[in-house]
Order: sequence, then C-alpha cells, then structure tokens
Amino acid sequence: MVTDPIIDPNPPAYQLPADPARLRLEQPRLAKRFWRKLKRVLGHLPFAETFLAAYYAAIDPKTPLGAKAILLGALGYFVVPLDMIPDIFGAMGYGDDLAVILAAIRAVETSITERHRDKARERLEALRKAP
Repeated sequence: MVTDPIIDPNPPAYQLPADPARLRLEQPRLAKRFWRKLKRVLGHLPFAETFLAAYYAAIDPKTPLGAKAILLGALGYFVVPLDMIPDIFGAMGYGDDLAVILAAIRAVETSITERHRDKARERLEALRKAP
C-alpha cells in the first residue's frame, strides 16, 4: 500500500513576500489596537481563542515571515474600524472578521502551534477573570 506524502498547504512558492522591517514597524501598532478591541468585544466574540492563537503565532519569532504577514494582515482587518460588515451589528458584524481570520489560519495552519493555542486559552481565562 502506497501512502501519499504529506503536502504542505502553504508551500514557500505560494507565500507572500514579507518585508521584515515593515513587519517590525507594524507589529507594535497592531498589538496595541488588537488588545484594546479584544478586551472590548470579548463577551461577543465566540472565536476569540482562534484570533488570539493567530495573534501569538504572528508575534512568535519562530513563525515564518510569509505566515506572519498573512496573520498580521488578517488581524489588522479585525482591528480596523471600517470593514465590509461593521462590527456594531453584533455577531453578524464579526462574521466577516471570522471569515478573514479563518482563511488566513487555513493558509498558514502549520505555523500555528499547540503552544500558541495553549497561550491563547490561558490569556483568555485571565482576561475573563479580570474585573
């Protein structure tokens, strides 16, 4: 019986080129806005753990630059106040954010580790317990 080799869903040939200097510049800006918005919408965001795991993968120095660029772009869409469906519409307003982040995660899922997911769960527990 012959088995198919494991195929990387995000081979380097299809990854976007990433400018390391630009990523270093944008990462702190995104982080500030990300945490502010996450805290504000935590109770209305059923996929917060997924977002947070993607965030931890995006800021991890071990994550490949192409994956970082994709994740930071998707997380940037989450924090931008103007998007296809405004977030003021509650769950429906976050639907487009979910679609973008899930597409990004699917594209780079091999770069999001269990360590990122564990860290996301721990942080969410702490945020939910905080006054």
